[in-house]
Amino acid sequence: MKTIISGPTVSYEDDAKQGIYYLLHQIDAGEKKVFFNQAYSRGFAEFEDQMGYNYKLIHRGGEYELVKL
Repeated sequence: MKTIISGPTVSYEDDAKQGIYYLLHQIDAGEKKVFFNQAYSRGFAEFEDQMGYNYKLIHRGGEYELVKL
């Protein structure tokens, strides 16, 4: 599946839906920007949602993918 989060398109599997919800609705634009900037510069950004689940936002060649860890 794919969705747009603050500009970039992010692909994800069904098990990462809660992480997508977190990025879309639970954090402010500044926090989102930090995650996307880190993924862009380092290749990935790891974070934990409000429920304690861990995710990795991966940047590959202009595309982003969110995976649940």
